[in-house]
Amino acid sequence: MVKELLYDWFGLNEWLFTVLYSLHFPYLGRIWELASYGYSYWAVAFVAIALGYRYLRIRHTATEQELESMGEFMVGLIMAFSVVWCSLYTFQNVTLMPRPWAVLQDAVAAQSPVLWHEGMPASAPAISLMFACLAWKHVGGRARKWLQFYVILGCLLSIVSGVNWPVEVLAGAFVGWIGVRFGQWYVRLGRRLVAPKKTRDI
Repeated sequence: MVKELLYDWFGLNEWLFTVLYSLHFPYLGRIWELASYGYSYWAVAFVAIALGYRYLRIRHTATEQELESMGEFMVGLIMAFSVVWCSLYTFQNVTLMPRPWAVLQDAVAAQSPVLWHEGMPASAPAISLMFACLAWKHVGGRARKWLQFYVILGCLLSIVSGVNWPVEVLAGAFVGWIGVRFGQWYVRLGRRLVAPKKTRDI
């Protein structure tokens, strides 16, 4: 009953894969295998290094607002990723459902396993939504459109390629959102704890 509800959606899952398969194009499986690194833990490391490098370059000339914005993003990223990583690593090793590429071979692009284990929650929507939510307040309108595209692309391709079930994508997006909320809460908590000290020092 649980399997049918979560993974089969009482028959709707196979229909959804069949419809999404219309988006398939040659070498999609290989392309997603490479692009998925942009939705993996490596992407988090790259962003953290890039932000640290930018801080070192502009720390002497940056405004207080710029430094505060970078610090807020970095703290939020560290705390959000801690929640996301722990959730993904724990639950993906518990949920061992067969992959769509093995069950629905005629309705997905990939015909072989990826290099790492995938399960519930899916990593691509978790990582992409985490990045998008954290960066949303720090970027302009055009960058926000690219963030939306980044999230949607990761969610769609992880299904069309046959790596994840739709329920795993939804669970991944939820985990990413929970991680961001925790990171934002931690930033606000830090500000409340530091504010009294600044008041006393003045």
